[in-house]
Amino acid sequence: AGDGAAEGLEEDAAERIPADFAPAMLQLSLELEGFCPVTLVDKAGLLLPGSAECIVRHRKRYYACVDEEATAAFVADPARFVQGSLAQATKKPELIHLLRLQEHFPGASISEVMRKARAAKPGTADTLLGAPPKPTADSQVQTVTHLVDKHIDYDYEFSEWGLRRRALQLANLRNKQTKSQQTGLSHFRREQETQCFVPRESATQTATSVGTEAPRMVNYVKGLRGHPDSEMHIVNLTIDPGAGVGQM
Repeated sequence: AGDGAAEGLEEDAAERIPADFAPAMLQLSLELEGFCPVTLVDKAGLLLPGSAECIVRHRKRYYACVDEEATAAFVADPARFVQGSLAQATKKPELIHLLRLQEHFPGASISEVMRKARAAKPGTADTLLGAPPKPTADSQVQTVTHLVDKHIDYDYEFSEWGLRRRALQLANLRNKQTKSQQTGLSHFRREQETQCFVPRESATQTATSVGTEAPRMVNYVKGLRGHPDSEMHIVNLTIDPGAGVGQM
């Protein structure tokens, strides 16, 4: 009896996988789809992916925790977080299929619902998923514009009086003549057009350029700077742009 109790305690205990085996742990099927059970329970359903270096084995199942603190908490009391994860899934049914907990909630499994429906009444399992869609197909039909050729004579006249009226019109046209007259103003009148050539622009350029410019006179004052008693002199300079060098 003592050995059986010891084995039960060993099964309930959690064992942390060394970090050296972390790459191999990624190939394992993690419970809760790899989300941390400690965060799921303590944070009211918050889903955080676990770390490959924080893998814990409990009852031959592997759980991934988010950090060292969460790993220590799970190793200390694994049953609390396992049951707490199921309790969170009970409060939030959308977590059942997200975390693959169908084995703990058989009533929420789609396959189980289908099996029970078939067992209760054959042929009603499909109605649980809604009415099957009706088969549809695209089709088109093309016809000619007129199936039967029309032989309609729009000039046909069924009334005898209508035929007589048309005959009188034709007889009356035989006695008609076309007359025209021309006045003196319109005699030999014709349309006339005149086309002119617009003179083109022309320019002439000579070999030399000639221009005139008036001489410029500039006055310079000498003696503004220096001793106060110095005498000022005005110098008048005339500049003729047209004069050559040495001709001024």
